[in-house]
This record gives sequence, structure tokens and C-alpha cells, in this order.
Amino acid sequence: MKVTSLMKALSDPTRLSIVQFLQQNGATCVCDIVNHLNQPQPTISRHLNHLKSIDLLSSERKGTWIWYHINADLPDWVHTIIRTLPTTNEQ
Repeated sequence: MKVTSLMKALSDPTRLSIVQFLQQNGATCVCDIVNHLNQPQPTISRHLNHLKSIDLLSSERKGTWIWYHINADLPDWVHTIIRTLPTTNEQ
């Protein structure tokens, strides 16, 4: 993963919130992400797809829902950045 790809992805407040939420909660259903961020499902799905396209997230289908989690195969430096993110965007 390129540093610029990660930084561009995390520079968007919604994508940053998604990554923070997944870091805190682990694998999560898209419906819970939508409820937590209080944004429309198509908006959240667009951001989730962007994060998947740069391999930051992985997903798996369970019934009718898709569950997302931070990709375990990321380089160590990416995991370090994600672990050290503040818990909210309000700083």
C-alpha cells in the first residue's frame, strides 16, 4: 500500500470514522456502520468500497449483510497508524 493512498483515504472524515469504528469494534455489519455514522447506506457503501479498493478493508457476506474488518494482511506500518488514530475525529 502506498502512503499517499492511505493518507488520502483517511483524509475524508467519513472514511476516517469508518476505520476508527472498525479498529474499536472489529468485524462489523454494514448496517451497524450506517447506524453509528448516521449517514445513508449508499454513502457508507461508496466509502467502504473505496477503502476496499486500496486493500485497507476486507469483507465477507453473512446472509444478506456484508461484514467489514480491517485487512489483517496490511503492512505493519499501516497497522501502527490505524492503532494510533484517536478514537474520534473531533480533535
